Amino acid sequence: MSTPTAPASEPDVTDERLSDPALGTRVKVCGIVERSELDLLAAQGVDFVGLWWGVPGGPHDLDRDHWRELADAAAATKGLTPVLVTFAKDAEQLGVTLEGSSVRWIQLHGYPTPGTIRKVKAIAVGEYPINVIKVLHVRGGECVEAPLLASYEKAGVDVFLFDVVTEDGRVGSTGQAIDPAVVAPLADKLNRPFMLAGGISAGNRDDYASLAAHPRFLGVDVDTNARTGDGKISSDNVEAISRVWKDRAARSE
Repeated sequence: MSTPTAPASEPDVTDERLSDPALGTRVKVCGIVERSELDLLAAQGVDFVGLWWGVPGGPHDLDRDHWRELADAAAATKGLTPVLVTFAKDAEQLGVTLEGSSVRWIQLHGYPTPGTIRKVKAIAVGEYPINVIKVLHVRGGECVEAPLLASYEKAGVDVFLFDVVTEDGRVGSTGQAIDPAVVAPLADKLNRPFMLAGGISAGNRDDYASLAAHPRFLGVDVDTNARTGDGKISSDNVEAISRVWKDRAARSE
């Protein structure tokens, strides 16, 4: 595996605290492709920004140079934490993509093995470890990876993200609502924080009230509902999602 060079800027120590549910509800917006969108998200108090690399055919997939440019710009806001969102399973190639950046969060879609998780966790620069968000895919009322939860935790997953797989097999950014009844029993088995994706909006928080009150609930990941009909990120949509999910969580404490 290649050895990454020193990052362009040191990771903020608060990055490590972002996986602590006790410190508040996190909002992640995924599929960013323009610098102007980063300013919009930072102004609305978004925590994580998902930057796609290694998502073949994905509408927001970036080449390495553009990915690094946006990752550096996100980190420079001092509010946004960039996340490498990928289907790639080759830890060496992921290391090459991270090289020279301060990004320390990787979101793994698809179905990597626990062994792959271990290899990804081994990508580190100095004292700063990689934080892995493992997507758990819910399809037809079942979680595909349910039998592997303990193995994933042992391999080093830091945060789980429940998301929907469509009937035709599409994964990620589907806009389809995730069923809280499927997630609830699985959340009780986890020893790591979890996030929710799949049709999350400002208007359906009440549907997930019991999950949002769970002691390991970390936050939400949005893509489709952060956009207008033309596919552009909407300041109004992001503001509403952030306000409803964060403010209501604060009032319930």
